[in-house]
Amino acid sequence: MPTIAVSGSTVQHHPAERGTVRLAITFTGDRRDHVFRAAEKLHGSVVAQAKEHVAAGAATWWGSDRVVAWSYDEWVKPKPHQDGVKVRRFRASAAVRVKFADFAALGAWVSDVGVLEGIQVQGIEWALTEKRRDAVVAQVRTAAAQDAVTRAQAYADALGLGPVRLLAVYEDGLRPHVSAGAPGPVAFGARAMAADAGGGAFELRPDDIDVHAELTADFEAGTSA
Repeated sequence: MPTIAVSGSTVQHHPAERGTVRLAITFTGDRRDHVFRAAEKLHGSVVAQAKEHVAAGAATWWGSDRVVAWSYDEWVKPKPHQDGVKVRRFRASAAVRVKFADFAALGAWVSDVGVLEGIQVQGIEWALTEKRRDAVVAQVRTAAAQDAVTRAQAYADALGLGPVRLLAVYEDGLRPHVSAGAPGPVAFGARAMAADAGGGAFELRPDDIDVHAELTADFEAGTSA
């Protein structure tokens, strides 16, 4: 009996439920003790604010790296017509990450800390909650499998072959002797956010989270009795 090989896929769009902001704290100068103290002081203040947001329920989690300092050499020209001289410089840095459930609070905080000397807002990662993510993953996997069955049966009907019977199913990238396509059977994509700073605080408008699944399947088709 003939074999029909098809792919099955689906995509769902869901509003973001969490936003994790990544902050970098960095100070550079001629003295190690000065830059280290400046970074340590600002780091302590930012961490304290992160803890307050978690305690208030606006954020659900925070994490931080400890402050580290190191030296490096920089070539500078005292004057445009003079040769460069090597100068020893020092840098101290740390990273702070805070996951927000309240996007209004997230926007207000980013507006406040983003203008402070020594802080760089490196980005915001949008996501679903773990519970919601697990439920959506189950849904898209089911829908992708149903799509494969529908495709196979449509081909069989067009060719007058009758009902189809599943022989094998492969998550994306797992079919033998076929190079992998997308990275994984279920993928998440968060499109870029929009930010409006006209009112002082950032008005964050994250686009939906795209969750898609893809598989391939082999079906056997034969004329029904």
